[in-house]
Amino acid sequence: MPRRTASLATLDVSVVGELNLDIIFYGLPEKLELEREHLAKELSITLGSSSAIFAHNLSCLGDRVGFTSCIGSDPLGEICLKRLGESGVDISHVRKFAGKTTGLTAVLPQRIERYILTYPGTMYGLSMTDLDLGCIFSAKHLHISSYFLHKGLRPAMVDPFRKAKEAGLTTSLDTNDDPNNRWSPDIQLVFKYVDILLPNENEACQLAGAADFRQAAEILSKNVPLVVIKRGSQGAYARRGAEKFEGFRLPSPLSIWWAPETVSTPVLFTNSSAARVRRIACSTPT
Repeated sequence: MPRRTASLATLDVSVVGELNLDIIFYGLPEKLELEREHLAKELSITLGSSSAIFAHNLSCLGDRVGFTSCIGSDPLGEICLKRLGESGVDISHVRKFAGKTTGLTAVLPQRIERYILTYPGTMYGLSMTDLDLGCIFSAKHLHISSYFLHKGLRPAMVDPFRKAKEAGLTTSLDTNDDPNNRWSPDIQLVFKYVDILLPNENEACQLAGAADFRQAAEILSKNVPLVVIKRGSQGAYARRGAEKFEGFRLPSPLSIWWAPETVSTPVLFTNSSAARVRRIACSTPT
């Protein structure tokens, strides 16, 4: 049966973010030496980017999802669109930049950690002029990912969040990593309009200036109503005010290289369904 495609007039969630493929090299040597050819045992080419994975998974869970992003005029971008569209996500607001190259990420797993190498490409190109706010705000919820990768959108990032709240939407933000490792405090201005914050452990500690994720959650929850920290194979840790909940754990090695957005997705899905915070923190990944 063909996948349902979301109607822009009936969206549950609008997602704004980057769009790229991931190339994952499995089974590489633990030590990678310069000027040597290293052989991988397996290779996977899959839909990448925090926002696209999130939109894809949320659509597969049954929500009506619209996606706003940009790609280049190349096969990489077309593959991204095809894979995202097959999940039922509305991709009519993905803009194609002529003569530009779609971003790409290479993932090199090393036991329980990984190297992540990203060429941003068109990720830097998305700006406020590319956002159809009328369509975006027709949804019930706005989700934006990868704050620090949005070079074009970041200077005005407060605006879509603020206007979404004024339009009656709930909002969520998955900051992802800061490749420059600066963690500029300008992101604090956005927190005022964020209902759900979805960092991983390192991101939470960097954002809060904290030594551990529990302390980070306590600090961040003073500015954001619900903080859900993704902890890899350890599941998730959620804090809402004084309420604290620890989530599920995943068996190794299944959990080693799965995308953290797999936790974010059911968090938002259960939250938008008015489930309790305990269920949010303990949602099983898809």
